[in-house]
Amino acid sequence: PTGARAVCLQGGMVAEESVRIPVGARAALWARVVIQHSPVVVIATHPWGPLGGSMHDPHPTTACRLLAEAGCSTARFNFRSGINRGSSSIEDVKSVANWFTQPRDGNEPLASQVLLVGYSYGSIIAAAAASEIP
Repeated sequence: PTGARAVCLQGGMVAEESVRIPVGARAALWARVVIQHSPVVVIATHPWGPLGGSMHDPHPTTACRLLAEAGCSTARFNFRSGINRGSSSIEDVKSVANWFTQPRDGNEPLASQVLLVGYSYGSIIAAAAASEIP
């Protein structure tokens, strides 16, 4: 996306769009995002993937839906790997936050404040990433 915008469906529901977010120099992840005219982006993280957790889990899906309806930009995504020490998952969260908070293509950042919410494994990763997100 080149600028902040909200995509609304019938009945006032806010629609997500798929975006590719770079992670480091060679990797990327796909995220479902809502971009709105808001200083706040909510990044919702999911339970541990090897036990069935994904961005389609009801917890991140519901958090994103409710907070988008409240006017916040939102993002949810699948962590790139499953069984490890969590460092790549932390990098994923930081990359999503940077995608929203860093200027790109001559445009202002999409958000200036990051709210991390997580469930189960996702809450541990969000807490670990929080200290590294300005």
